[in-house]
Amino acid sequence: DVLEYGEGGDVVDHFLGAIVCEQQQSVGRDAKAIAVIDGQQRLTTLALFLAALRKVCVDRGFDDDAEYLAPMVENKASVTRGRTEHSYKVWPNPADRAGFLAAMRDELSESRPARAVRFFQAEIASWLDIGIADDPFDDHDYTPAQRMEALITAVLKFVKIVKIDLEPNDNAQLIFETLNGRGERLTDADLIRNALFRQADSEQADADALYDRYWKPFDGERWTAKVAHGRHQKDRLSLFLTQWLSLKELGEVPPSVLFRRFKEYVRRTTTPAETLAKDLAELGSVFDSFDRFPTNSREWWFFRRLGEMDLTTVQTVTLYLFSLPESSLSLERRHRALDAIESYLVRRLVTRSSTRSYGAVFVDVLKEAAAGDPATADERVIGLLMSKASETEGWPTDDALRSAVLNTNIYKLKQSRLKMILEGIDVYRSQSGNTETISLGHSLWIEHLLPQSWRTEPEWALPADTEDPTQAALERDHKLHTLGNLTLTTSKLDIGLSNRPWPEKLEALRLHTSLQLNRDLVADAPAIWSEQEIAKRGSRLADDIIAIWPHGPALLERF
Repeated sequence: DVLEYGEGGDVVDHFLGAIVCEQQQSVGRDAKAIAVIDGQQRLTTLALFLAALRKVCVDRGFDDDAEYLAPMVENKASVTRGRTEHSYKVWPNPADRAGFLAAMRDELSESRPARAVRFFQAEIASWLDIGIADDPFDDHDYTPAQRMEALITAVLKFVKIVKIDLEPNDNAQLIFETLNGRGERLTDADLIRNALFRQADSEQADADALYDRYWKPFDGERWTAKVAHGRHQKDRLSLFLTQWLSLKELGEVPPSVLFRRFKEYVRRTTTPAETLAKDLAELGSVFDSFDRFPTNSREWWFFRRLGEMDLTTVQTVTLYLFSLPESSLSLERRHRALDAIESYLVRRLVTRSSTRSYGAVFVDVLKEAAAGDPATADERVIGLLMSKASETEGWPTDDALRSAVLNTNIYKLKQSRLKMILEGIDVYRSQSGNTETISLGHSLWIEHLLPQSWRTEPEWALPADTEDPTQAALERDHKLHTLGNLTLTTSKLDIGLSNRPWPEKLEALRLHTSLQLNRDLVADAPAIWSEQEIAKRGSRLADDIIAIWPHGPALLERF
């Protein structure tokens, strides 16, 4: 268009979008420093294109054009004073610097920036020589020098970017999402990483060494992978950073304000960048260990069950407990703290209690655990949980638990969580640590001993001499979905067999005696499966749950 129409009104601007920036402090004659919160990729691409354009000018002998482009790519020598990090108009984060420098210096490299520069050079050279072959408006009458002048004009005059400068209290994440709602989301981890290395640069720290020593693992696939976070998916690194900051502040940090709260924390504590990076690396290693414990270890079961209940609010407490060396908190006491937390959560799950208050509860637990001698942190965890007495926060007692097992429709629970409870009982009864690992939600099936369709199955009809059939049917329905009527099988029973008379069904369950739950059931099987038998079995299962997940007083008696 510039070739055809010159710089007149018929040339339409090309809008590259908005970039979000934050002004940085500059010292003396240093170049004005601006941190790019969003738009780094666009600016880096533009810098690489300008570098390629300048290289083509040099190769073609367009000296005036090369000289004109130089200040668009590099800072003056009087500003850089031999410092590489001040040499270029754009300076990437440490992870990208080696490839960027290779590209700008025209060094032999297969980095993405170097390949991009070579691609731009080839495309520019081709357009200077032959134009665009399939463009009917390109009549090929222009010389390479004319085309270069037009290209420089197009890039520098008609490519437009809107620059947004943040105020100190602006929410960079919210601004980004508003501008880029349909683009790739800028994560909180991206924002924090960028802020950390900007801080390192401003403190004259060796940002490259800091990156290699502390941050580099966080840029791996394991940390950028998405994990479940409530009803949403969140990158694992942002989830860790939320827990890390919650631990530092001893308070809940909503994910929506993570970056703002991080900046406030750094400003308030004046923590140096290297100290921050070192602490993040150390606690990141602790967090990363949570799904690496040996199968069937106490920790393995704890994190497996915690993951099944999808309760990330608890992880700040576990991050604190596992950050303490065994010289400060013994392994036995750490296990007791885990037992208390797991008991609290499972008992409330069985009693169908609300999880809404967990954020506040576990902030209180964290504060209490960290408030005294680390050696007795477990006692404070147990004491704090025992102090919660309200229905919305309380740790269900043995009596409340037993009542729920006998009377609550536990089948309404998410199936994998119900399997988790029954599996826990099976492991406890086997006393073998569950020699074969069973994947929750896939290899186990929940089976009703009294069939759900009992009303339409003649073999399961109420006794003919039932005094009040209506009331008896209601009582049977009430027991139908209680825990005493449920078991696990390692494969789904055929629906016809599932509804067969009790003796035939019992024989089918003999095929599933690899599970201790069914070995016990078959060994003590009554002649008739009734509501009374459901209640008896439910009472025994309640005893198991009380033993597996003991209440506070029982835990305190262990030492």
